[in-house]
Amino acid sequence: MAKLLRNDGAVIGAQITLVAGNGLPFKVSGLGPNRRHLVLMSTHPSVRIVPVSVNHGNTEQRLRLEVGECGVSCNQIAHVEACVSDERGHPLRRDLDTPPLAVQILPKLELPPAMTETGVLARMLISENAGPESPRFVSLNEAREAMQWMVVVLRNRLKLGARHFAAGQQTTTLEALIKAPNQIDGFEKYPDIALKQKNLIDKVITNANDGTHRLNKQYRDYLQTTLAVARGELTSAAPCPTGLYAWRREDSKTPGDNFVKFATKGGQDFYTLKDAFLSKAQPQTGGRP
Repeated sequence: MAKLLRNDGAVIGAQITLVAGNGLPFKVSGLGPNRRHLVLMSTHPSVRIVPVSVNHGNTEQRLRLEVGECGVSCNQIAHVEACVSDERGHPLRRDLDTPPLAVQILPKLELPPAMTETGVLARMLISENAGPESPRFVSLNEAREAMQWMVVVLRNRLKLGARHFAAGQQTTTLEALIKAPNQIDGFEKYPDIALKQKNLIDKVITNANDGTHRLNKQYRDYLQTTLAVARGELTSAAPCPTGLYAWRREDSKTPGDNFVKFATKGGQDFYTLKDAFLSKAQPQTGGRP
């Protein structure tokens, strides 16, 4: 019986998960019952096995499993089967001593177009929240709630009047508010995003679409949650009776004298406004907090 091994020598289990566009280099250690190399074949048109190093003088061969990017729009299962080969390397029959490998194929996750409200929200939420490898990451549920609360903050700012938050009298949309000065770090020149924030966004997208990454599932769940919040599929009731109007990274300086900390969620401190300020504030009028 031959063994399928990762390049580090670890045995590949009965099932692996890859995302459309991924590749997995691996080794086959052992020969078929006729002392020839086994031929590995896929049952799925999007999965192919590519020889990398096949020396018939060695018992080990190096191959690469590749998943195409086209034609994968939903979760699918492929099987890779080992076949006994003839002297020309052509498959003769299945090798029943080598168990088949199940490959779960996931569709690639992508951000919405940058110049849509959903697109700018999704990028902002990734940039502002603690992801799976951040020391401030608590749990996916906490991250989801923090994202939902951030959307509540933005909508409350628009409702009260963006002028109160130095975002300009004419700021009336979420996209304009996110791009306004002194609102979201790195987004003032959107769709150009500052390098620090862009690198974080790229990291989340890359890891969510890399089935070989050790935290792929966590990143994938995190990104799918982000997209659902940005699309308005996961919304939050008003968590604070006086409304939320700001957030800062946990234990950061307060955003202003008229802000009062409400709660910490997902590594972020969320703030409401003092009653005295709210009682005087009217939409698009009044002073700044």
